[in-house]
Amino acid sequence: MSPIIKPNPQSDFMRAASLGLEVAVAVFLGAFIGYEADKYFKTGPWLMVTGVVIGSIAGFWNAYKFAMDEDVRK
Repeated sequence: MSPIIKPNPQSDFMRAASLGLEVAVAVFLGAFIGYEADKYFKTGPWLMVTGVVIGSIAGFWNAYKFAMDEDVRK
């Protein structure tokens, strides 16, 4: 008979915190790359805006995958 494993609230908090950090880093990285590309190509804010949008999509895609993974586990 397998033992019953109780969920650990600290573990859930750490997983949520790491997810939030992943989203923030993806957005920041997209903005930074876009900003540097804007400086190089002298295009104004357009590449930075594009970088923020791509970073946001990537961050929320990771959040979606995390949620689907959690759904499968339960």
